[in-house]
Amino acid sequence: MSSRPPRFFYEKGSLCLRTGGKELDLFSFAKDQKRPFYLYDLEEFRVRAQFYKSCFRAQDRVHYAMKANSHPEFLKVAKEQGLGVDLVSGGELKKALEAGFAPNELIFSGVGKSEEDLEVALQDPISQINVESPMELLRIGRMAQRMDRVARVAFRYNPNVNADTHPYIRTGFKENKFGMDESFLPELTEALRAFPDHLKLVGMTLHIGSQLLNVDSSVEAVEKTIPVFNYFKELGQPLESFDVGGGLGIDYESDSYEEEFSRVKVFVERVIPKLDPLNCTIYSEPGRFLVARSGILFTQVEYIKKTPFKNFIIVNTGMHHLLRPSLYKAFHRILPVKESLQSSIVCDVVGPVCESSDVLGFNLSLAEPRQGDWLVILDTGAYGAVMSSDYNSFPRQLEVCIDRS
Repeated sequence: MSSRPPRFFYEKGSLCLRTGGKELDLFSFAKDQKRPFYLYDLEEFRVRAQFYKSCFRAQDRVHYAMKANSHPEFLKVAKEQGLGVDLVSGGELKKALEAGFAPNELIFSGVGKSEEDLEVALQDPISQINVESPMELLRIGRMAQRMDRVARVAFRYNPNVNADTHPYIRTGFKENKFGMDESFLPELTEALRAFPDHLKLVGMTLHIGSQLLNVDSSVEAVEKTIPVFNYFKELGQPLESFDVGGGLGIDYESDSYEEEFSRVKVFVERVIPKLDPLNCTIYSEPGRFLVARSGILFTQVEYIKKTPFKNFIIVNTGMHHLLRPSLYKAFHRILPVKESLQSSIVCDVVGPVCESSDVLGFNLSLAEPRQGDWLVILDTGAYGAVMSSDYNSFPRQLEVCIDRS
């Protein structure tokens, strides 16, 4: 993708957003608000969906990982762009169906699918149920037999690849709860034979983690899964798809996108030649890459607190609205909505929640704000509002969408 100018810049002292060929003054969104809110730029999501799809072949399928952000407007754009959906719960399944996605556009992942969840997935059978354990496969087989349905299943393989990411979002290593290694093959084979008329193995799937900044581990995972695909193919199973997962990350520390777009292109260019001999459809489930850059969390300064040891900017949002910094020590850029002439201070930006872990930014250098000033926390479209809570009985944040396409 060709170079793009920065999306965020100051014009006449106000922070502006460049989107859809227009320049928007962000203070105009904040001035009438009384509490924190997310602003979603749908055009950024659209641009990224179009690019991601263009990297694959026409016959391949891209499914938006809606766990990253399940706002109905993002689902609407995903459908308009011809994406399917990857979901991880019965609640997400129902939300996707309500958004107008057809069952054959849905992939159901997740390690703990309940009978209630599976009943919805089997009533009008969805494209693929990603199986995480032999016990789950047996449950699906029994339910499909009872309901007189044919369950289209794929096996999630754990390739034992130690992806270079935070341990909490690493999912393809031997110590993780996700997927199955080669030791499970006999049990899986036996379960398929137990329900020959009700279990149809249509593919293999893998996902080794999130916020991946090096494609080598993802390519390695594909290479390790190919022999398992061939094993079941040789047993006569009608495998149609090879799911390479998602998880490619973004650069939270800058506004430069060329490297993250190039990473997607390089990954696809490396795996297609490896999968071509399998004569299958390639599936992929991007989440963060599509939606993270779309989100901006607005917050207002309540207090500035200076101690002999540390400076604190206390704001009216926190871990109850954006959990990533507290949970993963994740970094997000924080900028003032109004450009300040004040000298910079080194500070922690913290929230109102009664927890010492309620920190949104550690040791940041910011122009010293005033009480009541608005700040924005950037790149919060993924794993932001969807992970919010009612802890301390604070109100949940607002979500506002703009579309300047």
